[in-house]
Amino acid sequence: MEQMESLQRANQQHRLAEWSRRVEACRSSGLPVGQWRQENGIAVSTYFSWQRKVFQALKELQEVTFAEVPVMERTQPSGYIVAAMEVSGVRIQVYEGADKDTLQAILQAAKSC
Repeated sequence: MEQMESLQRANQQHRLAEWSRRVEACRSSGLPVGQWRQENGIAVSTYFSWQRKVFQALKELQEVTFAEVPVMERTQPSGYIVAAMEVSGVRIQVYEGADKDTLQAILQAAKSC
């Protein structure tokens, strides 16, 4: 019984690999799926059923990884505030020495609020 299940699993994996190649060929062909299917003699239901199985298998293979993000220390700004404004509940303070590009970026961001 185990040998039969093992054989079935191997057969299923072989078919999945075969369909993975077909789905990739379709996607990289530049043709609409419908046209590619017709040119390759594949029924709509067959193609989309296998595409779903291929995507599910890929999803299961993808591993979730976590990255440690260091916490930045909050530094106390030096100098004094030369401009301040509040937009949509967000307070913006510009300290002496801020360059033109920084000010432009701040104003652009404020416009989108």
